[in-house]
Parts: sequence; C-alpha cells; structure tokens
Amino acid sequence: DVSSIQVLRGPQGTLFGKNTTAGAMVLTLEKPHEEYTATLEAGLGSYKERHAKLSMNIPITDHFFTRVAANVIKSEGFIEDINGYKTASDDRKSLTLQTRWDASDRVTMDTLLFVSKTREVYPGHNCSLVNDQALFADGIYLMWPGDTNPAQPSAYRENCEANSREKLGDLKTNQGPNPQLDNSFDAAMLAGTVDWQLTDEHSLKFIVGYRQETEGPSASSDSDGGPKAFGASYQPDDSDRQIASAEIQFNGSTLDSRINYTAGLFYMWEQYQEPLMLYTSVIGLDSTSVAALAAGEMPPQPTPGGTIPFVGVLSGPLLLSEFDLRNQTAAAFAQASWDITDNLQLTGGLRYTVEERQAELITTPGDVNATIARIESHPLFGTPAPIIPGENIGFTPFLGSWQGDPVSGLDPVALAASLFEDADGNGIPDYPLDYDNQSFDERSETFSELTPMVSVSYSFPYEALSDSVLDSAMVYATWSNGFKSGFFEPRGVDGLSLIEPEEVENREIGFKLDAFNRSVRLNVAAYQMDFTNMQLIQVQTDSEANLAVVFANAGQSAVEGAELELSWLPAPGVMLTFNYSNNNYKFIEYDDLALAPIAIQGERITVDRSDEGFPVSPEETASFGVQYMWESPVGLITPRLDISYKSDTYQGIDDGAWDVYRKDVNQAGQEAFTLVDFRLAWQNTMGDLSIALSAKNVTDERYAIGTAAVADSLGYFSETYGRPRWFNLT
Repeated sequence: DVSSIQVLRGPQGTLFGKNTTAGAMVLTLEKPHEEYTATLEAGLGSYKERHAKLSMNIPITDHFFTRVAANVIKSEGFIEDINGYKTASDDRKSLTLQTRWDASDRVTMDTLLFVSKTREVYPGHNCSLVNDQALFADGIYLMWPGDTNPAQPSAYRENCEANSREKLGDLKTNQGPNPQLDNSFDAAMLAGTVDWQLTDEHSLKFIVGYRQETEGPSASSDSDGGPKAFGASYQPDDSDRQIASAEIQFNGSTLDSRINYTAGLFYMWEQYQEPLMLYTSVIGLDSTSVAALAAGEMPPQPTPGGTIPFVGVLSGPLLLSEFDLRNQTAAAFAQASWDITDNLQLTGGLRYTVEERQAELITTPGDVNATIARIESHPLFGTPAPIIPGENIGFTPFLGSWQGDPVSGLDPVALAASLFEDADGNGIPDYPLDYDNQSFDERSETFSELTPMVSVSYSFPYEALSDSVLDSAMVYATWSNGFKSGFFEPRGVDGLSLIEPEEVENREIGFKLDAFNRSVRLNVAAYQMDFTNMQLIQVQTDSEANLAVVFANAGQSAVEGAELELSWLPAPGVMLTFNYSNNNYKFIEYDDLALAPIAIQGERITVDRSDEGFPVSPEETASFGVQYMWESPVGLITPRLDISYKSDTYQGIDDGAWDVYRKDVNQAGQEAFTLVDFRLAWQNTMGDLSIALSAKNVTDERYAIGTAAVADSLGYFSETYGRPRWFNLT
C-alpha cells in the first residue's frame, strides 16, 4: 500500500544513520483519511502466477480513521529441477493495518501493524567448473564418492557437470532430491508515531517500533555445486531476530522560514540468534598424498591405479555454530538548511552514533574419532591409528582396491559415506558431533562514529534566465560521510573475528535544470567516494581446514562516477526518459590470505588483490523509456516501452576467480546484457477501472543473478538466472 518510493544515493549518514553508505530507499505508505475508499487489484501471469491486493480506507469517526491492505502473490517457479520439483517460486502473504487519530488540532497519532508470511523456494543454480586445480578438485587429489583412480579424480568434476546448463538445457537444474531450498520467513511489526504541532513553526515527533522475524531451516550454500552431497552449509534450525527502536524529533523553522531544521535522538535494541552447520563429506587419499599432507606439503600426482587408499576426514565432517548477537545503538542528529539569499542555500548536518555489540558463539565440532570408528567397524576397512597427526584429523585404510571391492561393487569413499545416512531427512548426513569438546567465544565492542555533511546550492534567478531556453537551473556541491557498523564474524573453530566498520567520504557536484517551457528536465551529478575498510565477502578456512564464506575488510577503495537523468515531453501525452551511470571502481589496498598455504601448511601468506574490480558492480548502466497517453473515446490508452542495460559484471569472491574473469567474463561473471519490457494499459473514462497487459524481458534474455565464482577452493561458478520472458494481465 505504497504511495511513493524515494531512492537516495548515499551516503545518507546524517538523517538515516549507519549502514547507508550506498544510500537509502524510503517507502511511504498511503495514510488513513476521512473518506471511504477501496481498491482491488488482481492478475494472472506466466508460470501460474496469481496475485491480488486489496486496500480499504475506513473512517470510524470524524477524527479516527483506519486503513487495511492485504497482498498475496504466488507462482510455481520457472527453474525446473530434473528430480521433480520447481524452484524460484513465489508464495507471499502480507497484511497491513493502519490507524490515524486526530486527537486535537495539533496532535496526530498514527499506528501500524504489519504481518507477513513467506513460503517460497529459492532459485536453483547451475554449476560449471572453472579451475580444475582448485583444492576440492585436482589441487590435492582428493577422492570423493565415485572416484576409483587417485591419479585422475573425476567425481567432483562430474558432479558439477551433472548440474551444468550445457548438459541439462535452459532453466533446468540437478541439485539432488533434497537440496533444502525452502525459504520460510515470518515477520511482524508494530509501530506508532505521535506528531505534536507545538506552534505554527515547531513540532515534536515521537516514533516507536518493534519487529520480530523468524527464518526457517534452509541450505545457505552448496559447496559441491551438483546433485551429490559432497559439501554444503545449512541453517539447520530457525533463526530469530527481535528489534525495538524509539526516536524523538524536533522540527521547526525560523527567520520567516529562511532556516529550517530538524534534530533528534534515536535508540535501537536488537537480538539475533542463528545456527549454522558446515558439512564436508568423508574423502579419500592415496597413501602418497597422505604422507605429503602429514608433512605439510602439496601432494604430488599419485601413480596410476594408486597405492593404498585411505578414507577419512580432513575436518568436521560437521561443524555446528550457534551465534547470538545483542546490539544497542544510540544516536543524536541535527540538520538545518539556511536560505542565505533567495537563491543561495546552505545545508549542514551532523550525526553521532554509539553502538555496543555483544556476540556469543558456541561451536560444536564433528566427532572425528566416532566417525573413524564407524568406518573401521566395516569389515573392508582397517583399524590403524590416524595417519595424519592432529586431534581432529584421521584416516583409515581401505582393504580393497581403488577399482572397487568385488563383493560390494562400491568404491571405498562411497562405501564409507554410505555408513552415514540422513535419517531425519534434513539434507545433512548424520555424522556424529562432539558435544564434549564444545568451544565458547564471547566478544564485545563499542563503535562510535561522527558523520557530518555540508551542501551548498545556488538557484539562478528567473530574470537571469528570461532570455534563454532555461526555465530554472540549480547547481550544487555536497560533502558527506557515512559508515557501516562493525561486527563479529563466526570463523569456525577459531571463534569470533572482528570486522571493522566501513567508512566512506563522498564529494559530489551537479546541476539540475528545466528547459523549453518545462518540457525538458536534466539532472547531472559527478561524485567521488573514498572507502576505508570496505566490508567484502571472502573464502577462508579456520585452523582445522573448515572452509567458509566470511566477511573481511579491504583497506582502501574508491568510486569515481557520474550519472545523468533526462526527461522530455516532446508533445502532449508523450514522455521519454533516459538515465545513464558510469562508475570507475578501484581497490587501493586489498589484502587477502592465500588459501592453499593456510589450508595445507597452516602458513599465512598475504595476497595483494588490489588489481581486482568490484564484485557485482557494473561500470555502466543505462535505461530508456517511452510512454504515450492517448485519450480515446473509450478511455485512456497508454503503451510504454522500457529498455535497460548493464555492462559486464564481475561475480567472483576470491583471488583465483578474478584471473578466470579476465580470461572469460562468462566463467566468473555476467557479460553485458539488455532487457526490454512492454506494457499496454487501458483506463475507463471514469478513472476507476484499468486493465494492463505487460511483458517483462520481451527478448527472453538470460542473465545471471546471485551468482558466485569460487576458483581457488571449490573451483566452480554457480549461476542462478533471473526471470525469463514473463507475461502478466492485471
């Protein structure tokens, strides 16, 4: 039930606070008022889409009004898995109830209740192997279930290829019979606002809110990329989050409204609990590889046919982390605009934020001894002491051959993995956990930040423009700061790691003008944003070789860019829009740890990644739209065409992925693409009935969303696609 959406490019740290380094999106709801109104919207679309929305405004008395809105959308999903289910489905329901009480001529109270329920299926993905020398592929000659020759391991590659787009075809996946892609999410929010008009120039506003969220179990990531359960990370149980906030604002003006200002205090309390399970299957190694790893060396290629096969675990195979966060944030802010003259305006703002974060992490490792004992209980496995020394590392030899035991017909790793079933059906094989050796880590930190902004603008006098084509013109310059909060990142058995706050300093200049009797509007902005400690995703291991996708800081980075917005009304009823953005992204200081040395030797070797481009950040974006409103005898007919463009986008998250991307964009990113949308709408002469037919992605373009290339460890590129051609009648 939204009345307007504002997209504010960042940083917006003065009025909106932390975590707005990229900007803020402000959604304003339709508010209750004194008239009875009702709107019903319903529609059908491709892939069995059904949606309906009802909003009703119901005044109760002359001073108390209510408004209710309900929204439902469902679709069966457009990505089909060959195991018999569809993914990328929609199933969302929400309800909003608002009230407004005009308690007096000067006091108004608004309340909001919002509840939502989501029961969707996340989009499935395809897999392609982009580095066959990755650690999980041929890098250290790991044997996975299905491998029979240690000199030429192929099961990991074949598992990925079994879920490749080249093999399966368009919009089809093969992620196994139980990939745990369910998206279960419930949210409820209660909020209230009291607006007290103290005088004609001054007012007080009180805002309180409470929100609760519950997210159900699901798979967080698939570490093998294919249908077999070689490795994954899961949220094995519900995660819960509660947030409460309160704010007081003082707003006013003085000097005949030449100075307008706002100031206030803000407080937020947050609690968050999340479980995470990391899983890696039992693996096999040739005896020569075992000896090399025991010495902290990269294994050489085993001889064809191998020597003695060993089966066991490098880590885990399960690692359960239970994360609890308690967070308190307090802030004071003020901002004022001063009309120095009728044409010159100065705006300044300041916000001071203090945040206290307390995090607890309980880590339960896999019980390696119990895992090895179960493997050794099978008559085809021997019972020697672990070959690789270390509390959480163990292997046991298989007494058959790499070609598979003639009795069972199974290869040794598959035979060992079959001893651990998924009895509860949650997608995680039931390897034992070592609850007697749990570790506990608790960290707390207080962050504080001062985020100022200053902006000056000059509007040219109308008399100065009277002899030109310009109707109005304004130039401005802005300097602003923002930050993302620091936090603690769980890193497996190593506990909690501090991620420093991300800070950004922004400088911007631009102009806005209207011309040709206000039929043309042109806005242009150029900006430079300097980041310190940018928070980025990396792939790292803990001290026991558990692989995880985690956050880390990049020291220094910058964005230099410009954007243009053009609107043109060439004739009555005709509107053309054009937008273009060009950004130059660069890392100035970005260090990471080389994965192989820390995983094999435990040696921390720094890698300089400052030559990389920003992930998921196209350098160029553009859009063009044309709309014609024709007042026909039967009503208003409006066709509209929209075309949007994005340049090449890097989608990798480790050092090796950038090398792959430079060789072939499609192996670790999304090449440039263009989308075309069309809409044809009719509205009756009364203005109370409309019918619209829309087509999204008319050319049926395939473009990747939510993709990730991980070349050094996993060695694959996971691709999830956006919506194909989609028709909708509303």
